[in-house]
Amino acid sequence: MLLDAGLSYRALQERLGALNVAVEAITAIFVTHAHGDHVRSAASVSRRHGVPVYTTTGTRKAWGTPAEQIEHWKPLTAGKRTSRGALSFLPFTVPHDANETLAFRIDTPEGAIGFATDIGCVTSELVTRFQDCRVLVIESNHSVELLRISPYGASLRTRIGSDQGHLSNEALAAFCAEHLGESVQCVVLSHLSRVNNTPAIAEMTCREALDQRGRTDVQVLVTEQKRAAETIDMSTLPLPTEISKKPNVGGQHVLPFM
Repeated sequence: MLLDAGLSYRALQERLGALNVAVEAITAIFVTHAHGDHVRSAASVSRRHGVPVYTTTGTRKAWGTPAEQIEHWKPLTAGKRTSRGALSFLPFTVPHDANETLAFRIDTPEGAIGFATDIGCVTSELVTRFQDCRVLVIESNHSVELLRISPYGASLRTRIGSDQGHLSNEALAAFCAEHLGESVQCVVLSHLSRVNNTPAIAEMTCREALDQRGRTDVQVLVTEQKRAAETIDMSTLPLPTEISKKPNVGGQHVLPFM
């Protein structure tokens, strides 16, 4: 299953191929919102391979002409669970400048995953939904200072930095320091700006917040736009009750990743 499909069809093939996964293996696409960097190849994948697309009515309307190519629609409603196989998806709305933008809590046999890639600010509902997740995939879009001196125009900078825009490194750090659930074992930083951020700055800002919280057990992974991220095998992660029993190596607990 895919959460969003923002790459071109060819780029998606290449990226999945690097993971030894064929496009034909996709059985569903869950769409968070209708911005092009989240839906670019969704219609092509659905049309070529008969893959159902799950999204809200508002996102479908906002999508425009490409949505007309999709025959296999599955409705999503914020707050209402949808199951695919062993996975249970709970969509909920988050602030962003697109109609009915969603985040997801995904319950799996190995624990819950929180997924929120375009969010202007952290809401109380997101804190609650993600509280007992084991893995979080969450936006760390920009550094406040780099955005301030960005070559972008003033109106675009204002939009990005607003509560309906994108989550800054600093805002994510505040979430980690103040609200991160005890069961979270891995934070995956996503949707990094190539202009207003760097992977090193994003990771450092997040790690500093985790250190202040005393959560050196949490693994931090940083995604990049031009390559596939590391694969996380949740079945090999220690259960939250086991973390305190693990030996501490160099100040950090070592978690196994594929």
